[in-house]
Amino acid sequence: MALKNSFATFYGAIYPATGNVINTAPVYGDAINVLQGTLATGGGVVPSPNDVRSGIAVGASTGNMTLPDIADVLLGVQFGTSGTEFTGTLVQNVIPTPPAGDVCRLKIQVALNGVPVDDAVVSCTVAQANSIVGSNIDPSTVANTVKTINGYAEIDLYRLSSFARGDGMYLIQVIHNNQVLASVKAGLPDLTSIYLSELINSVSPGYTGG
Repeated sequence: MALKNSFATFYGAIYPATGNVINTAPVYGDAINVLQGTLATGGGVVPSPNDVRSGIAVGASTGNMTLPDIADVLLGVQFGTSGTEFTGTLVQNVIPTPPAGDVCRLKIQVALNGVPVDDAVVSCTVAQANSIVGSNIDPSTVANTVKTINGYAEIDLYRLSSFARGDGMYLIQVIHNNQVLASVKAGLPDLTSIYLSELINSVSPGYTGG
């Protein structure tokens, strides 16, 4: 390091120690006593504000990254610092599949003008469900159908009381030659079996169909 000249000393000139000046900074001093800093930095890289949580200062800027609320993250999923800072609490709106034994046999008799109707399609779809996880019911992929033979058909459906979530209702339709012969939205009672006509009567008293 060059010595201070007497002129600078006379006027009380003070230079910072080279160890206090970053080594990548411009030289300082005067035209005669040129100094160069020796302070070394840590060599770290300042992260982008896009990678820093919102409101946290980083370098000359402020972080703007946001994290979802735990109520918006699926139940049990961890996220945040090291992937374990937060745990989601969101529960999907699904209908768990009831136990296999909790079924009621729906018996269907279809006739037109007293004549049994063959090949009438009976469709039974869970009315309230919107997703499928594991063994949960999804009406877009699970729809029970059966065709009549000699005007008769049977199908096993889960009882109303066996549904842990949702209203347990089915949309049940009987269609023949693109004509809807019967349509009802109802849940299956806690019985081992029931005729479709009885089920419709329980929802719409006075029905006299098959």
